[in-house]
Amino acid sequence: MPYCTKCGRQLQEGEICGCTAANTQQTAQPQNNFDSAPQQPYQNYQSQPAPQGFAPNGYPQGYPNQYYGQPMPPQKKSKTWILAIIIPVSIAILLILGILAAILVPAMLGYTKKSKLSSSNSFASSVSKAATTAIIELDEEGKKVTGKYIICSNEKDNVAVPFDIADFNEKFTRYIDNEKLEKYEYFIVVINGVAQYTAVSEDWTNKKKLVGTYPSSTIDGTRLYSADGNYSLSTDRKTLDYLYWDAYDKVFNK
Repeated sequence: MPYCTKCGRQLQEGEICGCTAANTQQTAQPQNNFDSAPQQPYQNYQSQPAPQGFAPNGYPQGYPNQYYGQPMPPQKKSKTWILAIIIPVSIAILLILGILAAILVPAMLGYTKKSKLSSSNSFASSVSKAATTAIIELDEEGKKVTGKYIICSNEKDNVAVPFDIADFNEKFTRYIDNEKLEKYEYFIVVINGVAQYTAVSEDWTNKKKLVGTYPSSTIDGTRLYSADGNYSLSTDRKTLDYLYWDAYDKVFNK
């Protein structure tokens, strides 16, 4: 009787041992799914349609604004470009304003100073003319008007006045703007009945107050008294008090 060559079991005629049959079936089983499945040519491959609710790329429809059915906030737009425009424009405007200020401010200050000085000079001229007219009237009345003297808004500072100052003031105030006269201090240098030099200011000692003179001062300097008529200019701003003592020395101490 035959025996199985694998396990040695006695077999009947034509019988196949079970161990041999199992090995045969295991050997015949395909090694992987690719061996059992029919192979399709690559060129005939067609993609399957995406499932409902999904885009062809495999993501849910509306991704990422609507991921798994949950709404996501929209992405904020950048405003950097607005700042890039506003900042340079603002700087340019500031530069232009700075240039205009550098040009216009000195011009306006110069114009203001010139206007104030012109007004003071004009009033000094009015004081000089009113004083001369009053002295002429005193002369016509037979009062002594000759000599060198100084008439001041402060009567205590009058020097060598030959007539009654009250008579002079009564006539003088008829020819001058008294409202404006109250705002100014002044002195007048008189030689033989003629007002030769007049200076006016709102304050005797304040340098910030412009001094007007007749003959007129200029924007470049203050006109000083001169006995010979050749009036000189002082480039420094002078007070009315300085001009008074400068004239006093030139009239009485020359």
